[in-house]
Amino acid sequence: MTSKTETTTDNDGLAVISTVAHLLDRAADCCLSLLGADPPPKLEESFAFSDLGLGAAIAAIQARGLLPADFEHADAALDGSRTGLGDPLELVRAADALARTVPIEALLADGSRLTVALGDLLREHG
Repeated sequence: MTSKTETTTDNDGLAVISTVAHLLDRAADCCLSLLGADPPPKLEESFAFSDLGLGAAIAAIQARGLLPADFEHADAALDGSRTGLGDPLELVRAADALARTVPIEALLADGSRLTVALGDLLREHG
């Protein structure tokens, strides 16, 4: 059974992609925080956090690449108290869900790269 995803207008699409970039930046930062925790994570977890953090950072760069150079968007008002927003994988899931609200046609060819990058991260880590 598929669920219907609400889509945004073209004008809202840029703000959504900016918010996606913020979520991905937070995921990457969260991975760095987890890697620097005391006690540090086990070796296998360290590799997973490093990989997820790097992937999130690259996807954030791809998201920003979809925005016009003169685009200014105030920091997204992301409520850090919401469930899962301290978990880097949940942040990537939230970014993926949000990115899917923008019609791919509105993002041109580079939009598909972001969609693929988010899908790859979730497939590898989710």
